[in-house]
Amino acid sequence: MHKLAILILGAAAILIIPPMVYFAAPAEKGGAGRMFIVEKGDGVREIATNLEKTGLIKSPAIFLVYSAVSGSADKLKAGAYDLSPAMNVFHVVDTLRRGPKEDLTIRVGEGDTLAEIEAELVKLKIIKPKALSKFPGKSLEGFLFPDTYRFFPNSPVEDVVKKFMTNFYKQAVPELKDSLRDFYETLIIASILEKEVPFHDDRRLVAGILYKRLKIGMALQVDAAPDTYLYAGLPKKPIANPGADAIRAAANPQTSEYLYYLSDPATKKTIFSKTFEEHKENKARYLKR
Repeated sequence: MHKLAILILGAAAILIIPPMVYFAAPAEKGGAGRMFIVEKGDGVREIATNLEKTGLIKSPAIFLVYSAVSGSADKLKAGAYDLSPAMNVFHVVDTLRRGPKEDLTIRVGEGDTLAEIEAELVKLKIIKPKALSKFPGKSLEGFLFPDTYRFFPNSPVEDVVKKFMTNFYKQAVPELKDSLRDFYETLIIASILEKEVPFHDDRRLVAGILYKRLKIGMALQVDAAPDTYLYAGLPKKPIANPGADAIRAAANPQTSEYLYYLSDPATKKTIFSKTFEEHKENKARYLKR
C-alpha cells in the first residue's frame, strides 16, 4: 500500500481512499445514525449505489423501483442526511425526497490553523471544544483542506474528521503524489509557503530555498514559524492548512542560486538574494523605508 494510502489516527485507522470506496465501511450493529451525503448532481442510481456501499440499504433495485413508482426518482435532494441502517428503504427514499434537515456551512480558508477551524466549528455548535485538537493520533494540522464544508449541529467528531479526510484525499493527495520527497515533509513546506509567500512562482523558488537549507543543515529562519530560527530542520508538523497552490509549489520546487528571501511589504512580492550581504542590503532597502 502506498504510504499516502493510510493515516493512523489513534487506535482506529482512517483510510485516505477514494470516496466511493470510503463509503464501503461496514454498517454498525443496531440502528445508530450516520451522515450520508447526496452531492449536487448525483442521480438516483448513484445514490442507490452509495447507500448500499454505506450499509444503509441492502437492495439498490428495491430503492430504484420504489423511487420510480413513488415519483421520487428525480426529486431526491442534495445535502447531508442523518440516516440509520434500521430505516427501511421506503423511509430512506421519503427522507431524501423531503430534503435534509438544517445543516451548517463552514469555510476553511487557505492558511487557517487547526485552532481557528476548531474555534469556528465550536462556535457553530458542530463539535465540542478541543474535539479536533485532542483527536487521537497524529495532529490534524495540515489535513483540513481549504474548502467549504457542511455539517450537522452536534456531529460526532469522527464524522467531521472523515469528511475532512475524504476531501484531503480528493484535493491534496493528487498534488502530493507529484513530490519526490516524503509527503509529510512536503505538506509542512506547503504550510510554510501558504503563510509566507502569496504568489505561485515565488512559492516555487522559496520551496527550492527551503529544501536547500535543509540539505546543508542551515536553519530555515521562517518568520511564520519562530522555532525555525532556533533549531535546524522542519517544524514537527504543518504550521497551518495549505491549499492546492501551495502544495503544488512545495511538490514542484524550483532550483536557483538563491539562499535568502524576504517579502516586500508594499507589493507582497518576494525579494531573493544569493548572499547574506545582498540579503542585508535588500532588508535595508525594502523593510526600513
